[in-house]
Amino acid sequence: MNTIEVCLSPALFPFITTKDNLLVVVVDVLRATTAFCAAFDSGIEKIIPVSKLEELWDYKNRGFLTAAERDGKKVDFADFGNSPTDFLKQSFKGKQLAYSTTNGTQAVEMAKSYNDIALASFTNLNALSDWLIKQEKNVVILCSGWKNTFSLEDTLCAGALAEVLEMSGRFISSCDAASASLSLWASAKNSLPEAVKKANHYQRLHQLGQHNDLRYCFLLNSSTAVPVWDGTGFIDLSLRE
Repeated sequence: MNTIEVCLSPALFPFITTKDNLLVVVVDVLRATTAFCAAFDSGIEKIIPVSKLEELWDYKNRGFLTAAERDGKKVDFADFGNSPTDFLKQSFKGKQLAYSTTNGTQAVEMAKSYNDIALASFTNLNALSDWLIKQEKNVVILCSGWKNTFSLEDTLCAGALAEVLEMSGRFISSCDAASASLSLWASAKNSLPEAVKKANHYQRLHQLGQHNDLRYCFLLNSSTAVPVWDGTGFIDLSLRE
């Protein structure tokens, strides 16, 4: 039986207890992992996450498409911000994208030491779950949170993912954080749009006028993307299986 451990904040990631046969699933519902899925759905071939804007500028000078935000706002020199709905407006077939965000790509940077990394959101919940079940690995769900603090939306998504994995009969939760996220999801899943309005980052993006993103990020299973780390960036395995 494989295990599910939930890490509620990147600050807690150094203390995870799962050590063997491990796959890290990074969650950043608002909005990086949702946007990565949207970009893949629109034809992006590869996404390269970077933690520093200086590195992103270097990619831009080399001809890459770039996307970046800080504190919910688009970085001026980037081609795109962190909006999943912007990526759905056009085709990016065959393009590569360098990407940097406040929280999500920072969490990915931490997870790189484990090499096996996938990305989850509400939009690709079933697609990713189906793939994870086939991997026969222990799963650590890393919530990106907000600047190393707890976030409601990422924890709810962790609970949703843990529920699907447990229902397969091949996973069991292994920590209190997983149990807590499952309980939180159970209480919110029948009224998710209302539940997430309490989240601080939801309110932050609402004040920035990101209403389309806030609707899209909580649509269940609108994406078929399975973003998986290949050693240098993320590719969509749904297009390769």
